Amino acid sequence: MLRKAVIIVINCIIASLFMFPVGLYFLPEQVNTKMIIALGGILAFGIDCLRKKELSISTPVLISAILAVIFSVWCYFSATVNGTDDTTYASYWLSFATWLGGAYGVCWLIRETEGRINLESLTFYLTLVCVLQCILALVIDNIPSFQRTVDRIFIQGQDFYHQVDRLYGIGAAIDVAGVRFSAVLVLMAHQMSSYGKALDNPRLAIFYFVSFAVILIIGSIIARTTWIGAALGFIYMGLSYAGFNKGSVSSRQASFWLILIGVILLTTLITSWLYNSNPYFKSNFRFGFEGFFNWVEQGTFRTDSTDKLNGNMWIWPTDTRTWTIGSGIFGDFAFRTDIGYCRFVLYCGLIGITLFSLFFIYNGFALIRLFPGSVYMSILLIALTFIVWMKVATDIFFIFALLLSTASLCDKTSEAPA
Repeated sequence: MLRKAVIIVINCIIASLFMFPVGLYFLPEQVNTKMIIALGGILAFGIDCLRKKELSISTPVLISAILAVIFSVWCYFSATVNGTDDTTYASYWLSFATWLGGAYGVCWLIRETEGRINLESLTFYLTLVCVLQCILALVIDNIPSFQRTVDRIFIQGQDFYHQVDRLYGIGAAIDVAGVRFSAVLVLMAHQMSSYGKALDNPRLAIFYFVSFAVILIIGSIIARTTWIGAALGFIYMGLSYAGFNKGSVSSRQASFWLILIGVILLTTLITSWLYNSNPYFKSNFRFGFEGFFNWVEQGTFRTDSTDKLNGNMWIWPTDTRTWTIGSGIFGDFAFRTDIGYCRFVLYCGLIGITLFSLFFIYNGFALIRLFPGSVYMSILLIALTFIVWMKVATDIFFIFALLLSTASLCDKTSEAPA
């Protein structure tokens, strides 16, 4: 039991430092935890190649790498033609390789310590990491001594979080946290659907439903982008539940529904009690669900951030050249917009954003072939990319990297991936 607990703790720490990379004060400024884990992943890949006595790279990973290089070359072309030195995405191939190396390291560690890895075990660890980050955020915000300790060890832009009074974990804050929470919520929805394992395991069902509620509530307080993943998760589960077992209901499925209803009722009761009795929770809860409160109280679903985005951030090129190849400028908030679509078009043009879109579309559809029964999950992960771009320019390849690595490391002779 102790050995199992130690394994879970170590795997969670490594997975968290990969998903939510941070700098460390005793390391060079340019180095973060994701890079260190990526080096470990490269070493792990080398060990596996020596074991197999061959260099083995799967076709989906190879094609994904080619698409990443093509996009990088185009961004380099755009920056060069426009005479800028902004190579933010011209070096995307390096970011791709770092994410993939780190993901392989995380999945390899899980396989070596657990004996195997599949979609179920990966989702379990990612869920646990997100829940722990939510708890950490509350602890950091409420215990000053702990906050000071965290701030002395990790470099994560905490001065800004203090300035705007936002909750943060270790590397988990604002949109970075929201996007990662959203991706994991989609994976959790897969496990909670008729295609996942939770249907046949009451303990697993309780774990996922409670975790979903924790990430939805606390995660939304940390970053309201979490709503996106929760909405996609609800859509997934709705489609799944509507499509299975239209006839008789088995005892296991009845237990599953009772657990679902019980968690919903318990979450509602606890949330209502805290909202009415705890001013700290009430203030944060209203911030996290500002849009819903405005909808109920004012008849309009809006937040301060959506007002800013809809007000003056939809900025587009004003000439054909920029529409086509972009301006070669991405960083330093040059065009005063956070919206992903605008920033990518302004940086590398319609050609560039099309190449980047194809990269994510391919990765999503590759998962359908790698993980049987994952059609909804894969399509919703693709959708997550394009929905998030309406708010911020970001890259969610980290989740595809983890899934591609899981497929590569899964023992094909044993049980197929969940």
